[in-house]
Amino acid sequence: MNPPYDPANPSSPDVRRRAFRLLFLCLIATSIGNSMLFAILPPLARELEVDEIFVGAIYTLSALLFLIMSPVWGALSDRHGRRPLIVFGLSAFAGSCLVFAAGAWAGQVGLLPPMAAIIAMALARSIFGGLGSATNPSAQAYVADRTEPSQRTRALSSLTAAFGLGTVIGPALAGFFSHRIGISTFMVLVAIIVGIAAVCVRLFLPEQTPPQKKGRPINPLVQFRFAADPRLTAFMIYGCAMWMAQAASLQSLSFYIMDRLGMDAAGGLQLGSIALTMGAAGLIFAQLVVIPVLNTSPRVLMIIGAVMVVLGNATMIFAPNYVVIVIGYMFNSFGFGLARSGFTAGASLAVEPEEQGRAAGLTTATAGVGFMIAPITGLWLYQSVAPAAPFELNASLAVIGCALALLHPRVRETTAALVPNVEDTPPA
Repeated sequence: MNPPYDPANPSSPDVRRRAFRLLFLCLIATSIGNSMLFAILPPLARELEVDEIFVGAIYTLSALLFLIMSPVWGALSDRHGRRPLIVFGLSAFAGSCLVFAAGAWAGQVGLLPPMAAIIAMALARSIFGGLGSATNPSAQAYVADRTEPSQRTRALSSLTAAFGLGTVIGPALAGFFSHRIGISTFMVLVAIIVGIAAVCVRLFLPEQTPPQKKGRPINPLVQFRFAADPRLTAFMIYGCAMWMAQAASLQSLSFYIMDRLGMDAAGGLQLGSIALTMGAAGLIFAQLVVIPVLNTSPRVLMIIGAVMVVLGNATMIFAPNYVVIVIGYMFNSFGFGLARSGFTAGASLAVEPEEQGRAAGLTTATAGVGFMIAPITGLWLYQSVAPAAPFELNASLAVIGCALALLHPRVRETTAALVPNVEDTPPA
C-alpha cells in the first residue's frame, strides 16, 4: 500500500511547521468555543429551570448532524482541496457562536421563554454540527497529506492536542467570564477570534494538493459504506465506543458534581469548570508528552488508553469526595487522549493517499456517534437509573475497546511495524 504522502511534491520542513502551527491555533480557538458549553449548559439549564433531557437534546441534534456531515466534508476536501473546507468550517462555527450567544442572552434576560431559548441554542449547535464540522476532517487530512506513515501518529496526536488545549482553556474561561462580562459576550468574542482565524487560513495556509475531478455528487450513505471497509471497521468501532464513553462523561460530569456535593448552579459552574479543565490537562499531557516519550504504535496507544478509561470511570464511581472525582476524570481524559490518537492514526495508515479525506471524515464522525448516543447512555441513565450508571457503562465500553485493540487482526496488521518518529509536527 502506498503511504498517503507524495515525496515527489514535498513541502519544506519550515513550510509544514508554519502550516501546522496555524492549524493548531485555529483548532484551539474552535475548541474553546465548543468546550465551554459543557461547563455552562448544565448550570444554564438549571437557571432556566429546564430539564436535563433538553440539554441532552441539544447535544444529540448537533451530534447527529456532525455524524452525517463529517464524512461528506472529508470527501469534499479530497475533491476541492483542504483549505477551502477549513475556511468554510471556521466561518460556520463563528456564526454558530453568535446565534448561541443571542439565544442564551435572550433567555437569561427574559426576552424569550426558556424553551424558546433552548430552541435557539439548539439551532446554533445545529449550525456547528452541520456546517462547522467541515474543519476537523479537512485539517486532519491536511496533516496526513504532509506526513510519512512513521510520522503520522505523533503529527496527528499533536494536531488533536489542539482540541484538548482548547478544552483546558474553554471551561476555565467560562467560569471566569460568567461572573464578569457574561457568557454571551464571551461567545461573541470567540466568534470574532474564529472569524479572524478563517481569514488567516485563507490568506496564509499553503495548499499544494491538487483537487480531484468532481465526478458524481457525494452521497452521505455512500461515504458511510466506507466505514464497512475491512481496513477501517475495527478502528471505527473502537472510535465510536471511546467517543461514547467520553461524551457521556463530559455531559454528565457537571450534573454529577452538583448532585453529589449538593451544589447550586453557580457553584456547579465553578467546580464543573475546574474538573473539566483538569481532565483536559490530562488529555493534553497524554498527547503532547506521553505519546512522544512512548514512541510506540497506534495499537499500543489504543490498549493503554482503554485501560486508563476503565480506571478513571471506576474511580469516579467510588469517589468519596470532589477531589477524587476530579482525579478519576483526569485518568479518564488521559486515557482518551491516548486512545483517540491511536485509532485516528491507525485509520489513516490503513488507507490509500486518495482516501485520506474520506477516512478523516469517518474518524471525525465517530465523535458525532458518541455525542448523539451519549444523552441516552449518559443523561438518560443519569436521570432515570442512577448518577453512577453512565460511568459504569463507560467502563464497559472501554473494556470492549481494549479487547478489540488486543485481538482484532486488522489492528495488529496495520500498526505492527510502525513506530512514530517525527520532527515536523504541530507545536505545543
